[in-house]
Amino acid sequence: MLYKILVTVLVGVCLAVEPTAGLDGDEDIPVVEGFGGEVKVVEEEDVLVLTTDNFLHVVGSKEAILVEFYAPWCGHCKSLAPEYAAAAKELKGEGIRLAKVDATEEEELGKQYDVSGYPTLKLFKKGEMVEDYRGGRTAGALAEYMRMHADPNYAPPPSAVVVLSSSNFSEVIQSKELVLVDFYVPGCKHCDALEPDFEGAARDLKKEGIVLGKVNGIVEKDLFNQFDIKGYPTLIIFRKGRQFEFKGRRDEAGIVEYMREQAKLPSREVATVLEIANNFARTNANVIGFFSEKNDMFEEYIAAANQLRSKLPFFHTFDSSVADRLKLKANTITVIVPDLFHSKYEDKIFKFTKVSGTYKEMVPWIAKKSVSLVGQRTKENMGFKYENRPLIVVYYDVSFSHHYVKGTQIIRNKILPVADKYRDITFAIAAEEEFDEEIKNLGFEDSGEDIHVGVFTTSFKYRMEPEEDFSTEMLEDFVKDFKSGEVLPVLKSQPVPRRQEGPVRVVVARTFEQEVLETADKDVLIEFYAPWCGHCKTLEPVYKKLAKQLAKSHPNLVVAKMDAVANDVHPSFKVEGFPTIFFLRAAEMKPIPYTGDRSLKSLKEFVIAESSSKMPTQSTKDEL
Repeated sequence: MLYKILVTVLVGVCLAVEPTAGLDGDEDIPVVEGFGGEVKVVEEEDVLVLTTDNFLHVVGSKEAILVEFYAPWCGHCKSLAPEYAAAAKELKGEGIRLAKVDATEEEELGKQYDVSGYPTLKLFKKGEMVEDYRGGRTAGALAEYMRMHADPNYAPPPSAVVVLSSSNFSEVIQSKELVLVDFYVPGCKHCDALEPDFEGAARDLKKEGIVLGKVNGIVEKDLFNQFDIKGYPTLIIFRKGRQFEFKGRRDEAGIVEYMREQAKLPSREVATVLEIANNFARTNANVIGFFSEKNDMFEEYIAAANQLRSKLPFFHTFDSSVADRLKLKANTITVIVPDLFHSKYEDKIFKFTKVSGTYKEMVPWIAKKSVSLVGQRTKENMGFKYENRPLIVVYYDVSFSHHYVKGTQIIRNKILPVADKYRDITFAIAAEEEFDEEIKNLGFEDSGEDIHVGVFTTSFKYRMEPEEDFSTEMLEDFVKDFKSGEVLPVLKSQPVPRRQEGPVRVVVARTFEQEVLETADKDVLIEFYAPWCGHCKTLEPVYKKLAKQLAKSHPNLVVAKMDAVANDVHPSFKVEGFPTIFFLRAAEMKPIPYTGDRSLKSLKEFVIAESSSKMPTQSTKDEL
């Protein structure tokens, strides 16, 4: 309220901006008259420099002014600076001004206008903050934006986002080459936050033929059910009706960049053998399709390439001379294993020849054939190529550069015979430096050896004890022990408590199976908590009281807790927040999640309802 009064006063005393001589005689410094005298405003490259002292005077005197809140060290601010200055110069002659505030110096101004990142651009009209600028960061986009808002007759342009409903949804997504759809719910804060960025991206992409649409989940419940929408907002890409996941950033620039990339063909057309030689990947499987023409199989191949975009290099050709050189048959898809990862134990070339095959058949086939018997696992490909379990990873100084490839292959060749023998296990090599966190979690950080072996299953991780001379025989012996169950899992665990104190039993990772999963004659109530969690601390006295009361009424129940930060959580228990509570009936050992409130009464009712034995149901006071 005080701010509005100040602005009213400033405007009411007839503020005027007049140029005066600069401090050095070669720069004009505007002088603001009114509200107690003149206020000087420094100008840098036609941009007004605002401070706490002059901010209200300047923004209060302008019909419309754009203010940039920046930090001198910010890289994005430095990139914006020349565009911002160019727009300021262009607009100055029209009486439209741009300004900036060093938010690291003028911290109170930044706080007043909720500046949380740099650069932040805000539009002011007659001293009132109207909106955040979310448009393009070019001089042209900035100038166009300010010309519109400086016009007193300005009205917002119609939305560039297409409103989709049951009546037009199929027509739009089937007829357009590329559509991004926002499934949203009005009132959802995340949906509201996305809206201006989505609108800005829609304006930017419309002229490129890329359509952005939105579906209101309150109105269009059938569409939400059809596409199994669970969270809001959900973004889905459609290509002539085919559905693909959106994996880009959710700001305007991120949406525009990602969708422009998606508009490009995911497969590179090659017309000469030289193009193949220059563009085939050296350390990844290459996928190439040879088609007599752009037929249905070609369209399905492009859809498969879109599904696997950025995961593998895709190529296609219509040239018979290229096909002859690579021994490709018409209307086939070929996966070619690179020489670096090929061995005598596996084929080098795989062909998909089903002319009527769909992209849904092609995708898993291509994905499977692209994984070598012993390939290199990286942070980039681990989620695509190495999700199968069990997985054995051999960590060492992996490098396929010219000077190190021989040493890398010596170790890999020792693994190949074992991988060939145990085809039910996926084998991979990995650069130790890239997976330092896994090395630490496996307990190898202080081993001093050059080669380490880890195993990952759906439940646990295991390790081979490091030895100086790694060999095929050593690895095979370990695999035999692992498959026979003789290798114990590696668990992040607190020490086993020497004694149990209090009514709640403390469980750690090393005792979890014994005390929670193998108690065939007892029910178990287990809380997973974090020491820093405020909700967990609030629950603690309630949980203790529950344990005391149930100890008397139901001696065949174990009330337990485990620090889920200091201990590995068993994969059967999905812990996504704290506290998380499960109940396990004796002998069944199937976790039943607790979803009620955290009162003593509700917890006790839950345990009584789920118990495997009869429990008293008399009411109990839940006051602490």
